[in-house]
Amino acid sequence: MKQIKHIVFLIALFSCIISEPVFANEMQKDLRIQEVFNRYGKKKNVTMVELSNEMLETYGMTHYKSITIKNDQTALAFTRECLEADQQGARKIKEVTDDGGVISAYYQLRGKEKDINRFILFKVNQKGVITLVYIEGELDSDDLITLLFTGKEL
Repeated sequence: MKQIKHIVFLIALFSCIISEPVFANEMQKDLRIQEVFNRYGKKKNVTMVELSNEMLETYGMTHYKSITIKNDQTALAFTRECLEADQQGARKIKEVTDDGGVISAYYQLRGKEKDINRFILFKVNQKGVITLVYIEGELDSDDLITLLFTGKEL
């Protein structure tokens, strides 16, 4: 049952499409990962998602942006380069490497405002699909883990 809730939550997050972006480049202009979204966001075999205010408020978020890139080694190398830059000063909650490259990461960055936390989540699966997620909001690391891994409401 927990897996079903988790899957439903992830589907809702990744499948929401909005008519107006609620946040542009301002949320991450100090982060290199913004370049990944800018460079690959409108390319073939790429899915990019930005959530609306209604969806964000439900989960205590102020910004959410994700990108999924299928089988692109150049994009993978570039994304890893951007992650390397952005993780400086970040709290590494989880990081997994294989063959010298990051394959999974969960970083908490310093927020620009006192009560706002920022997170970067990254994963590349065995088929070479890259997923990069940026989340900003009042939720803390434990809240995010609860949402992602148990599917429970906050």
